[in-house]
Amino acid sequence: MALADACDVAAAPHAAGLQWLLDAYRAMLPAKPLVEKLLARYELNQTWSSLAFQDAVMETVIRDPICEKFAPQPIYTYRFLKRYMDALEGVGADVSDALAEELIQLVSVSSVLDPTSLDPDHMHHVTYRVPRQIARTEEDVIVTCRVASVFNEVGLKIWEAGWFLAEYALAHRELFEQRSVLELGAGVGITGIILGKCVAARRLLLSDYAPKVMQNLRYNIEINAQLGRPYLAHDVAAEVIDWETWQPAEEGSDDTIRPDILLAGDCVYDVSTFPSLVRVLHAFLGPRQEQPSAPSPYREAIFAATIRNQATFEAFLSTLAEHQIMYEDITSASLARMTPEPLFPYENRHQIRLCRLYRTPFTA
Repeated sequence: MALADACDVAAAPHAAGLQWLLDAYRAMLPAKPLVEKLLARYELNQTWSSLAFQDAVMETVIRDPICEKFAPQPIYTYRFLKRYMDALEGVGADVSDALAEELIQLVSVSSVLDPTSLDPDHMHHVTYRVPRQIARTEEDVIVTCRVASVFNEVGLKIWEAGWFLAEYALAHRELFEQRSVLELGAGVGITGIILGKCVAARRLLLSDYAPKVMQNLRYNIEINAQLGRPYLAHDVAAEVIDWETWQPAEEGSDDTIRPDILLAGDCVYDVSTFPSLVRVLHAFLGPRQEQPSAPSPYREAIFAATIRNQATFEAFLSTLAEHQIMYEDITSASLARMTPEPLFPYENRHQIRLCRLYRTPFTA
């Protein structure tokens, strides 16, 4: 048996139990607590320090095919492996050749330790997994997004309310199936892409405005259209939407989407944008009319907002009331059908409010 084959056989028993570590690494969770968790989880007989275990980490996590194609930040990989190596050396354990060689290679890449690696134009990938039991698919669903390596524009990072909206849709899929969905301020597209892979909506239109954000949004849709099964549905598209001028398509028109549901995550943070945002809601919900004699298509907007400033959120609610747009807080009812712990690695779940916005017709 060749040496490489022997290493693969030795590493195999550990590889199956490293899915949690792979998920965390793909998502670029903080390296220090991640290594600490690794050591604590496999502390029996210092399993984590064996050469076979190190090789399993390298083969299953660092050389994961998805991460090799859609890489995390090199400096993140360096920090993770360096902390792992420091722990190994701290107990006098031998360091795997594969681990040592990877670290040497990372150090040789000047951008890893160079301060210019924090250039605001630099981007990297993060990847997340939706378990098949939640996605209701034959295989786990993999979603990858390119994000900014440092915060430089609101549309190039993933916001907490976007995660929350995705969880809401997964737990309330019947509200979205065979309906047309428009997402405002889609940013990197994480919410809509998860919907596109897990929920059978009729059409999905992900929108934003800034050119750099739109370019990245289209890129993320494209890579997820080819990444793993289930593939992203073909009826997922990206479009520039100006909140000052947008109008839904006329009934029966194929030119653009006439949405049944409007989604927005963390779009309620700037009071100066409220007039434009309410204008979009007016256009989407339509005018308040008398009770129709026959049923008409029902439209609703679902907004998720992380409450960072209560006064700002109250100002939004006041603006809705002024324009006769009804507001219903559905946070508690929605959480009752969602998993107790977040499916995705985000904080401040308790600060997020989910609301349903709609029109009520006049009654006689």
